[in-house]
Amino acid sequence: MNATDNVVSKTRGGSATTPAPLPGSDRRVIRVWVVDDNAALRDLFVQLLNQQPGIRCRRQFPSAEAVLATLAEERPPDIILLDVNLGSESGLSAIRPIRKLAPSVKVLMLTMFSNSHYEVEAFRAGASGFLLKSYELHEIVRLIHEAQHRPDCPNLFPNMALHKQSEMELEVLEAGTRAGRKPPALMRALRQLWGGSRRGAAA
Repeated sequence: MNATDNVVSKTRGGSATTPAPLPGSDRRVIRVWVVDDNAALRDLFVQLLNQQPGIRCRRQFPSAEAVLATLAEERPPDIILLDVNLGSESGLSAIRPIRKLAPSVKVLMLTMFSNSHYEVEAFRAGASGFLLKSYELHEIVRLIHEAQHRPDCPNLFPNMALHKQSEMELEVLEAGTRAGRKPPALMRALRQLWGGSRRGAAA
């Protein structure tokens, strides 16, 4: 199944239903631009987004260069959905130039595969989220609303949130071990498991 088929399949069976508005969110339409080098996928994605209440996608671009040129001339959107892989380009390298031209824009990275290294790199460069193209459409729509109205939502950077939670849990276990409440063997096993998962994610 290619990327376009994947997006189409995610819209079947009622999965494209728009979730209820987030508490406290305003009714202003969120203006979205899409940057993806796959023309068929980009067109379909724009079409689907424009069917969602509260979202309007008026511009789409095949490259980072094209979106940067437009940002220099036009009013920026609220959110830019930026593909991680843009042919020979890296979408990650476009985050800082986009934020320099339009500091108020929230950049949400889009990718086919989860990659914790890329996710951390995107976060450090100033992105507001890291989304998978395999997400259900309603989940992507929800995360767009989250980025606009609740930018601290942990779901916007899922791998980083998981790592942070695991590290906090290990700190609690370490404190318990020092107090004699946890066996050292368990701590060593947890550290080996955590270290292996981190190395596997970075591979």
